[in-house]
Amino acid sequence: MKITVFFLSYTQLLLCVWYEVQYCTILHVLVVVYSLKGWRRMEENRTSSIMGWFRQRFGKQRNESDQSKASTCSQECSSGHSNTTSISSSSSSSSSSSKPSTSAKPSVSEEPLPSVLFSSSRSSRRFDVYLCHTEKDFDLAQSLAGFLEDPCKGLRCFLQDRDCPLGGAVSTEILRAVRDSHCWVLLLTPHFLEDEWCLYQMHQVLSEGPISQRIIPAVINMPRSQIPLELRYVFTVDLNVNKEYGYSQVYKTVLHYLKDMCEKEKPSNESHSNS
Repeated sequence: MKITVFFLSYTQLLLCVWYEVQYCTILHVLVVVYSLKGWRRMEENRTSSIMGWFRQRFGKQRNESDQSKASTCSQECSSGHSNTTSISSSSSSSSSSSKPSTSAKPSVSEEPLPSVLFSSSRSSRRFDVYLCHTEKDFDLAQSLAGFLEDPCKGLRCFLQDRDCPLGGAVSTEILRAVRDSHCWVLLLTPHFLEDEWCLYQMHQVLSEGPISQRIIPAVINMPRSQIPLELRYVFTVDLNVNKEYGYSQVYKTVLHYLKDMCEKEKPSNESHSNS
């Protein structure tokens, strides 16, 4: 009985000791953990304060350096601008003093159109130039029409595919356009001789003005021996070498005819006014 009591008391004692050891261990661990957290916070505060000092220190230096660079740059720009203005003013004053004042020459696009284009005799017909061509030479005819109808030239051209009304008789519309044009340009190409409508237009043109400056044959890719006999007595425009030069010759020929027509109509107008 005594042995049993002793054993129980000894066991309780061991359990108490074990619980106490465990409690102390837990307390120690908690103390260590809280101490580590506190130490970590202290280190973070310390590092943040050090970084703040560095930022404040070097940030001021950087701002000062940027301000100094900006001020030097503005000074250089202002000095350069003053130098350029002084140079430009001196050069303008020297040029104005050395050269007399002259009016600027107008460009080609600003030159006024010839006065003959505003005459009443020119407005008596709807078109200045009738372009006779085949369907295969439409691009060439369109290029020539674009040159003559440029705002700097101011002529009015007739192109069959562009200006003929839809639904009209071909022969009637062609004859009407031929009679309503001052000059006729025949684009003589190898395709021209093979086109019956082109030969028809050529004969209509010849019947309207057989011997005059109104007929302008423009030859391209065709020797003179192949030109129709009806046109061999007329001076032709060569488009083989330089098309732009040939276009300008056509333009000058049309203007020359319009001027002659105006000059011829002046005496008749004067006689009517006197009577």
